[in-house]
Amino acid sequence: MTSRVREFSQTGLREPVLLAAWPGMGHVALQAFAFLQESLGAGHLAVLEEPEFFQLPGAVIEKGLVQSARVPQGSFSSWRCGSGRGDLLFFIGDRQPVPGKELPLAQAVLEFARKHGVSRVVTSAAMPTSINHYQPSRVWVTATHRDVLREVSPFCHRVLEDGQISGMNGLLLAVARRKGMRGFCLLGEIPFYTTAIENPKASMAVLQALTRVLDLQVDLSGLRELAVRTEKEVDRYLLELQSQQEEEKKPTDSEGPTTVH
Repeated sequence: MTSRVREFSQTGLREPVLLAAWPGMGHVALQAFAFLQESLGAGHLAVLEEPEFFQLPGAVIEKGLVQSARVPQGSFSSWRCGSGRGDLLFFIGDRQPVPGKELPLAQAVLEFARKHGVSRVVTSAAMPTSINHYQPSRVWVTATHRDVLREVSPFCHRVLEDGQISGMNGLLLAVARRKGMRGFCLLGEIPFYTTAIENPKASMAVLQALTRVLDLQVDLSGLRELAVRTEKEVDRYLLELQSQQEEEKKPTDSEGPTTVH
């Protein structure tokens, strides 16, 4: 499976932790780990290219011309801590794979990670609840092993006792456990009515918990500012939705008058 990965550089990592993310509800995982990757200045390491994993969405048009199709891929990057703590290996996936290819993709990512010394895997996801978009996002956690859960849960608000984490952000941990690897998933709360909207507040909450677990110092002010702007965008979205629903309720000429005398 490691033949699916094209490496650009070799780097000796010390007890690295894998942080892996794919697109999901609220883009919570993807935005959190991509922000951390960029903030730390992680160096580009490799790409996982496997056309059979993905379905092309269609043609992209720029300035009137059809562009060459770009197959989605996932990229690995690495960050060396330089102190007593372990290093980090990032995997950021462009897109969820087509149905039936989830397991081979997870195996390819984990085999590459294990080759570089990874024994611990961290993922993230969204946790839709009944909060509104102005409330703070709490962080839920689940883990592959009870001792990992005891270690990480003090940095989170709640433990996900029962449920399911859909997509690769959940499956990767299940495959990692089967391979004898340990790990955990941090889930950032989002309002159930914003699952299709980017939620930087939840991503920030996930990173606040993760940086405490990993003892990292990261400036999250960029995410905080983005979260404030997003709140206002959600306000506008809800007003537009309300206006649209009210418009749809208005009678049309074909329906006749609402009151007949």
